[in-house]
Amino acid sequence: MINYQGENFTETEFYGREILEAIQLTNKFPTPKKVLLDMLEEMIHEQLDLIDKEELNNYIHAKKYVQTLTEDEVKNLCFEVKN
Repeated sequence: MINYQGENFTETEFYGREILEAIQLTNKFPTPKKVLLDMLEEMIHEQLDLIDKEELNNYIHAKKYVQTLTEDEVKNLCFEVKN
């Protein structure tokens, strides 16, 4: 759980925007874990100097979150953030 401005969110809810953006850029659905991690890494490097530190940290933490998941959990995550 992530507490943000007094509200509790799951990691999927909190990092869903970043994860969905990475999924859409891969053109693969559901996106395999390795492909999703590679895309998140690419996005982090591309945006390093373009976005503020807090937003960049969201991409970094989203990647770390995806790393903790199994391949089946990533598949479920893809469907969850898409919906």
